[in-house]
Amino acid sequence: MTTSITAAIISRTEHISSLTLRSVQFCDEIIVVVDTKEIKKPTRTGRINYFYRALDADFSAQRNYAISKASSEWILFVDSDEHVGTELALEIQEAIKHKRINGYFLPRIDVVFHDELKHGETGKTKLLRLARKDSGQFARSVHEKWLVTGATGELKSPLYHAKDRFVSEFINRIGEYGPVDAEELNSEHKPFSLFRLFAFPKAKFILNYIFRLGILDGTPGFFLAYLLAVQSLSVRIFQWTKIK
Repeated sequence: MTTSITAAIISRTEHISSLTLRSVQFCDEIIVVVDTKEIKKPTRTGRINYFYRALDADFSAQRNYAISKASSEWILFVDSDEHVGTELALEIQEAIKHKRINGYFLPRIDVVFHDELKHGETGKTKLLRLARKDSGQFARSVHEKWLVTGATGELKSPLYHAKDRFVSEFINRIGEYGPVDAEELNSEHKPFSLFRLFAFPKAKFILNYIFRLGILDGTPGFFLAYLLAVQSLSVRIFQWTKIK
């Protein structure tokens, strides 16, 4: 019996880059969940099935909706600014043959203006993006986690994440998802404090730029460490606004 796989792409728009689409052509099915507040019927363009659903700042709900629409045994989640390399595609096709594994973590490499960021916080990123359809659901509104039951493994080849607009993307995310992140911290019993406000952003920068060797990634490494620190600061400011 042949094992099937669905590539699920979560996007804010119907226009997916050709690089992303080409990279998942090895999958048996391709579905795209598009963020829209308009009521639209599912459509099919070539091999791609489009589904429309308002995001409402809840990425887990969007991914769980994609799971409900997939028809394959396995699901591979790829964001619209990511693509699967040739080596990873081959590794995935072999990995899903193992009957005792329910999910796989994929290493992800950020690429800024064709330069790979191999250090810092993002240099060690591993995401659970490949799993059996019926093995679990996503949780958390942002920074969502796929709660897969059973055994998981880890693949070696990377998923590539294009971040040529990473400065503007970070700024946009701070305003859009900062309040949601603040709510998540509160729900996890990590309340606002002046210590966290002043200490955590500074520690975030030092950790990424010095101890995680972001300095070796040159100027992009410095900017990324700085922006991660700003993000940490902004989330705690949003926490403070909620108690005023």
